[in-house]
Amino acid sequence: MRAWLELLKLRITVASTVTTLVGYVLARGQFDWNLAPVLVGILLQACGAAALNQVQDSRLDARMARTAGRPIPSGRVSRIGAALLAVSLLMVGSLILALGSPAAALLGLAAAVVYNGIYTPLKRTTPFAALPGALIGALPPVVGWVAAGGYLNDPTIHLVAFFFFIWQIPHFWLLLLFYENDYLEGGLPSMFDRFDRRQIVKLTFLWIAAVCVAALLLPLFALLQRPVLAYLIGGAGLLVVIRSVALLKIEVLDRDGELAADLRAAFVRSCRIRFMEINTFALWVSALLVTDALM
Repeated sequence: MRAWLELLKLRITVASTVTTLVGYVLARGQFDWNLAPVLVGILLQACGAAALNQVQDSRLDARMARTAGRPIPSGRVSRIGAALLAVSLLMVGSLILALGSPAAALLGLAAAVVYNGIYTPLKRTTPFAALPGALIGALPPVVGWVAAGGYLNDPTIHLVAFFFFIWQIPHFWLLLLFYENDYLEGGLPSMFDRFDRRQIVKLTFLWIAAVCVAALLLPLFALLQRPVLAYLIGGAGLLVVIRSVALLKIEVLDRDGELAADLRAAFVRSCRIRFMEINTFALWVSALLVTDALM
């Protein structure tokens, strides 16, 4: 079963389920039994999209050391078997969501279309695929909001979706910085085709700061009613920005413009830490939004 579970990318798909919960609780103001099928439905949809992505990327994955051991390129699961699993999960998840809210089911499918139909093929042709791909992170909270009876045109959920949209971009770019060699092995276009490393580091820092500013919009537009929670978001955001300055302090280039060998480990470690911090910050904001909605 382990190979089949690896197809589902559970760390990513569970994160989508958590942000769906955020949207639901913001709209409903409580946990209730109707939340369970919503979470199951979006989890199955996300797992189906993740499995389908591995089918689409199986030949590409075989060329990269980091992904060559995945279930399909390693031969542990067939492409046809993985495709059947992906379609089945998408169908079952959509059906479960549709029983409670057809609009939520369609929005969940829209996230799969963005992921599998736009981002996945687009990343083979442009290094800027992360921009439309960031919609993948913005849609799950909207699914939860609509499933709980919230209106799609409500500015409240627009701000929440905007925060998760912005968060996805430095999330992608930090992955690029510490998986640079994999992109080269796979022949994928990357930001290194357009910018040098120093520029990419500066741009990534600016996007990290943008995530923290986007989080401040939530209390600014009264999504948080408790001032103490607003201060907790602001303080955490400031801490993330201050710690991310470490990216700018590492001298990452030698005189030939390549990453100096003795600094590579420190640079990669710093990128990984920033990656964990930006994801932890998104989880922290999610927890505070839910806490405020329940109080």
